[in-house]
Amino acid sequence: MKKSILLLLFGLVFAFQATAQERKIVQGYCKDENGKAIENVSVYAHDSLLVAVTDEQGRFTYSYAQAGMKLRFAHMVFEPAYYTVRKKDINGKNLTVKMKTISHELLEVEVTANAPHIAYDNPVMTVIDYTLNDDGIYMIVYRRRHCSLLHLSFDLDTLHEMPISTRYKYISKDAFGDVYAINDYQASLIGFIGYGDGKKGMMNFFHSMPRKEFYDKFSTIVAASDSVFITGRYFYYNKEMGYYRNWLGSDREPELLHYIVDEEGRDDIWLLMHTRGVGANFWVADPIYNPIYAIDNKFYLFAYTDHETIVFDAMGNELERYPLTFHEYRKWNGKMEPDRRWKQKMMYDMARKEFYTFFVNDGIYTLKRIDLKTGTVTSVMDLSGYPFAQNMRIHDGVLYFIYPTGINHRKALYQVRIE
Repeated sequence: MKKSILLLLFGLVFAFQATAQERKIVQGYCKDENGKAIENVSVYAHDSLLVAVTDEQGRFTYSYAQAGMKLRFAHMVFEPAYYTVRKKDINGKNLTVKMKTISHELLEVEVTANAPHIAYDNPVMTVIDYTLNDDGIYMIVYRRRHCSLLHLSFDLDTLHEMPISTRYKYISKDAFGDVYAINDYQASLIGFIGYGDGKKGMMNFFHSMPRKEFYDKFSTIVAASDSVFITGRYFYYNKEMGYYRNWLGSDREPELLHYIVDEEGRDDIWLLMHTRGVGANFWVADPIYNPIYAIDNKFYLFAYTDHETIVFDAMGNELERYPLTFHEYRKWNGKMEPDRRWKQKMMYDMARKEFYTFFVNDGIYTLKRIDLKTGTVTSVMDLSGYPFAQNMRIHDGVLYFIYPTGINHRKALYQVRIE
């Protein structure tokens, strides 16, 4: 009996290996005209067979491609794109498909007091990226063939404007609240010349560093209080992660704050490694999503993998735990399964100290407010007239996002009050 079971297991392993060897994988990214990733692009083979959908990094994988095969890429906001697979694309990772924004007039919608509208309207400006900070909105825009960095108040008044190189495509804010403009080569810290009365003078780049150095230095720092800062690190093909507390102004060694393991995902990776071989060319697993936020000198860890929210004090000592269940649903057999409509994204309203997330169904975003005590959510609005809205953020009860205006491939910053 044992011999039969062993033979069956060996047969399954060899079958997995044979199947893996037959696969011809094509992996790549979909990006817009400005090089930004496009999520939810449908990838078709033979023009009508759906074979993949891009994730939030614009990434797609197709396991049964052939040289000479034509792939079609479709998205509601972008013009269809086509690509013919070449031999060098098989089992490669460098394929990039560029897609252009559809140029059309938006459908007429009923205008209400709570309808989304363009927050900062300029007929010759397209918004590339933006972020929200305590002192307003930072935004990179293209004006015809020129690029500018804008600093706006939350009333949408232009406080500062600075011409910058057209290479800048991203705005990023680190855990300490500093804002950086980033291009393919470097990251530049945005600052102001201060006056004696506390008012901000001219905006300028105060410091620049290589882009790789910026990400190596700041990408692991995820939250900070007055006493410690938290760093995060992934392990075992992104299916395990650890958060560590580091003491500000001290030489003490970092201490483990919390360790999270996706046991089911780790087992899947183990099986894949033992069927295709260690070091085989397979796509690195998607990272588990367990974000941490610093609020009023406390840390809130949303441990979705462990189904709980953990609260720490300013020193990193655990205070309390709450259930966290909204991201899953109960099947007919009683087993809990992840809700595929949830896109593993959270937004924090720094003015009201509220957390939000969203679910996506057929490209339509439904915004929901998270109840920290119960781990449940309440729907607050949907963007049914704005499918695949980009870069959603919230401040003081106002939702901001980037969306095409329908004119000359231009994108604008929209806003809508969510209550």
